[in-house]
Parts: sequence; structure tokens; C-alpha cells
Amino acid sequence: MDNSQAGREARCPVDHGKAVTPTSVSATTLPGPKQHAVRQLFKYWTNPQAFIEGCRKEYGPRFQLSIRLPPRPVYVLTTSEDVKAMFTAPADVLHTGNGSATIEKYTGQSGLAWLDEDAHKARRKAMMPSYHGAALERITAAIGETVKTDVALWPRNTSVQLHSHIHGFTMNVIREVLYGPKGPTCWQELHGLLLEMMRFNNGPVSPMLLHKMSPRMIKILRAIKPLGLERFLQLRDRVDTLVYESIEEHRASGYRGDDLLSELLEMTHPDGTPLTDSEIRDELSTIFLAGTETTAAAIAWAFVYLARDKRVTDKLRAEMAEGEDTYLTAVVHEVLRLRPSIPQIIVREVKKPIEIGGVRYEPGQHLWASAFLLNRDPKLYENPEEFRPERFLNVKPGVYSWIPFGGGRIRCIGDRIALQEMKAVIREVLSQCDLVVAEPEPERARSRIVVNVPSDFARMELRNRVPSPAQEVHA
Repeated sequence: MDNSQAGREARCPVDHGKAVTPTSVSATTLPGPKQHAVRQLFKYWTNPQAFIEGCRKEYGPRFQLSIRLPPRPVYVLTTSEDVKAMFTAPADVLHTGNGSATIEKYTGQSGLAWLDEDAHKARRKAMMPSYHGAALERITAAIGETVKTDVALWPRNTSVQLHSHIHGFTMNVIREVLYGPKGPTCWQELHGLLLEMMRFNNGPVSPMLLHKMSPRMIKILRAIKPLGLERFLQLRDRVDTLVYESIEEHRASGYRGDDLLSELLEMTHPDGTPLTDSEIRDELSTIFLAGTETTAAAIAWAFVYLARDKRVTDKLRAEMAEGEDTYLTAVVHEVLRLRPSIPQIIVREVKKPIEIGGVRYEPGQHLWASAFLLNRDPKLYENPEEFRPERFLNVKPGVYSWIPFGGGRIRCIGDRIALQEMKAVIREVLSQCDLVVAEPEPERARSRIVVNVPSDFARMELRNRVPSPAQEVHA
């Protein structure tokens, strides 16, 4: 290694200057599939794991895909070094706002997911009290109560898709985050409509970029009944009406706590003007989606693995009997390693030239960190395809080698809540039920908007456990 190369490797892996090193290559030269974007999108949508793993195997750790319409390349990063460079790049070099296009149909364009630089920093800072400290303690207590009520109603002794029931639970938890101890009077209707609307994430409505379509195109698509767009838009209109009602009800009540809606009602722009109801609606809708779909997917995957691994479930139950959760924490970390809810982290748009790992990316190009591929890198994890919670026993996951919650300045704001939800549901279900599956092999993944869920939505049977004599005496 010559001195100049050693010097480059000793410095920050991100070169924010315009100078191009002799060894750098243009991102446009990176390899990738040659099929049309429609074909690539179909492959990714129907079997995301096989498609993305096949690309790394054929093209290496850096490659480009075209899985968006109109066709446009996205450059995939899969190594911890490249991911670190992306996460630590200055806020004015990489933006994330334009990477949220797929979820715009739910979120609008003024929420945290669409903000960058100072606006993102200020909004996130203002929202943080609703996710930490006393608020987190309140939410954790609510999770403990909600999980008992909800799980008690889940079907027993019959084969069911657990995902829909889990999603209902995560939606009830988000109510506590957004509204506090007392939800809006319209909550029961809003809860049901939100779940029905989000089921369209399983079908052709999911990848539609409605905000980029002409009114004429939307009218045509609404008329094609099998697409479901007409019903989706009807649901969205009613959901918006109820969300606006909930905002006004909260405002009129005079209640101000550490819930997110209270924070949003007190929040102001730099010029001192308050957030509009439309902006508050966008923020609430973002959390309704991002705070429920991701966690529901993670919990569903946990049961897919636990139902097929008696050794792990037995160890969990033994630990639960002792009142500990060290192994449970390791199980949760391992599930999130194998099945990060968002397998490809939100796209970053290059705003200023940047070099990562010897590849030069120019303004306008899009970068995509693959949590799925990084979390299964054999250089980072021995036998990475195995479900082995022991790898995380008393081991803190690496910031740049375990990224189910993203990273950098836009790391998931609700990660602590998600971890509490996962633990609570696993603990409650395993204490009451045995998990029975018909298929010995784990379900493969399927795309559901930006998350991956089990292909049969965690289908299994919950059989009531018969308490042991020791448990009966203790009771």
C-alpha cells in the first residue's frame, strides 16, 4: 500500500470535496441487472429476498438497480464501511426527503419524513420528548396493559394469519403515542379504517406515486376496480376527516401532555407561526404508517422463527419464569438482524458530490443502504442465515453492522418503543400459547409498501398452554 492510499484510508471515508481521486470510479459504471425497470420491479416485489441476494452474488457489494417508474437507477450499498460513510455524511450532502415518495399517499409532504437539514433537525428535536423520558415510561406501561387486552382476543386453536392481529395491537400502541392516555372519541372507527386502508399496501396501490400522476390518470386508475384505488381513496378521505376531528377535539379540550399531538399543537415554525392543521395531519399520518407497519412486520417475523425453533422458545420460557429478559433481548435483536422491517433503508438523494468506497456519486443520484444484505454479511456474522439469538447475548449490536432502524440523523425516532412492543407481545403469547405451524420452512418475504412481511402473514395456530403443576401452585 503506498502512502497516498494509506492516507486516504486513514481519513474519513467520505470525501466532500469536488476533487476526484485517480482511483475513484463513476457510480454509473457500477454493474446491475439489464432488464427493464418493470421486470426488475416485478422481481423485487414478488420475491425481494431472492432478487436482492442474487444481485449481490452476481454483482458484488455495490450495484445499481432500476426498480422505480419512470426508470431511474438507485445505487445499493451493502458494506458497513459504505453504510457508515452514508450515515455520517453532512446533512447538506445527502437528503432523505425525496426518498419518501412511495408513502406520500398516506403522509402528505410536510411531515418529518419529508424534511431535511435544519428543518428536519428542528422538527425532530421538538418531537423527541414524546418518545423518551416520562413519555416512554407512560407508553411502556400502556404497552403492558394493551398487550394483555389484545392478545386475549386473538383466535385460539385455529390456523390464522397473525399479522393482522399484531397490526391491530401496534395501532393501539400508536394511539397512546399520538394522543396520550385519552384517545379521540372517534378512535374505534379510525382504528378500523386505518387498518383497512393499510391492507392496500399488499396490492397494486402500494407502489403508486399518486402525487406524480395527472388527475386524468388517477381517474382512469380509479375506474379499474380490481386495482382497489377507488376504495383506497374513499378510505383516505374518511380517515383524513377523522384525523382533523381528532386534532380539533384535542385542541378544544385544553389538555397538553407529553403526547405527540400536544407537542405538535405547541410547535412553531422559525418565524413563530404555528403548524397548520394540514401539517399536523401529515405528521400524525406518518406515524400511523411508520409506527405500526414496521413493528407489526418485526413481531410477525419473530413468531415465524419462534414457531419453528423449540430450543429458543424453551429457553425464553425458562428465562421468563425467572423474571429476566436478557435472552429475550437477544432474540429480538436477532429477529431484527435477519428480518429488518425496512430491508432497504430510505433512499438518500445526493445534493453535493460525494465519494464512498472509491465510487463517485453526483448530485441527483440516489443511494440505498441495504439493511437486509448488511445484516447478513458473512464478514460480520458467522453463519448469517442461521437464527441464533446467542450471537447477541450481552452483546450490543453494532451501529453500522446492525441497522434495522436505519442510522445517522434520521434513525427511527420510535426505536425504543418498537423494542418494548416486540418484547411485550412475545412474552405474552409464549406465556399463554404454543405456536403450531403446518410448514416446517419459514415463510419467505413479500413486499408491503416499504416493509417486508411474511408471505403468508405469519400463519400459525395458537394453542392454549396447559399450566404445569408448579405454575398452578404459584398462581
